Amino acid sequence: MRLVVTKDDYFAAALDVLATQGHGALKIGLLCRTIGVTTGSFYHYFGSWDGFVDELLNHWEQEKTQRVFALAAAEPDPTARIRLIKKAAVALPHEAETAIRAWGHINPMVATVQRRVDEERLEALRTVIMGVVPNRREAEQLAIMGISLLVGLQQWRSPVDLRELGRVLDDYESLMLGRAAALAH
Repeated sequence: MRLVVTKDDYFAAALDVLATQGHGALKIGLLCRTIGVTTGSFYHYFGSWDGFVDELLNHWEQEKTQRVFALAAAEPDPTARIRLIKKAAVALPHEAETAIRAWGHINPMVATVQRRVDEERLEALRTVIMGVVPNRREAEQLAIMGISLLVGLQQWRSPVDLRELGRVLDDYESLMLGRAAALAH
């Protein structure tokens, strides 16, 4: 048994279980065995299963959405912001995100967070795109396309081929920058 674990250890183990076995396998006993702790440790940190799920989803939202877009917002160069977001999109835990989306079909709490993450990502991507395509309608369409590419590949390809995703996002970046150039003339 491990003597010291953190909430992040639980979250990492949970995302791994989601990615490899799906939401149906995500159970307290499996998490504790994976980390090498007793269930008492779990209850000490989270109090209940619902408490854990709430914190896991908040962690995922914060780390994989809000923090990434905050870092991008700090980048002054609009084209560099796009590249930073593209790199972050490739680095997402795609199989875990696919499992979270599936889990949301049967768990209203998960569905609420999933929808919120989708909306946060859409708004943040729209904001990043408006740095190069200042037309709001155009930026909205390009943001919808970007989110659709990401979610579509996550749902269609399992596991996600990161080289393929990178190539698709490179083409998407070229489309955005080409649209920006066309609007500038």
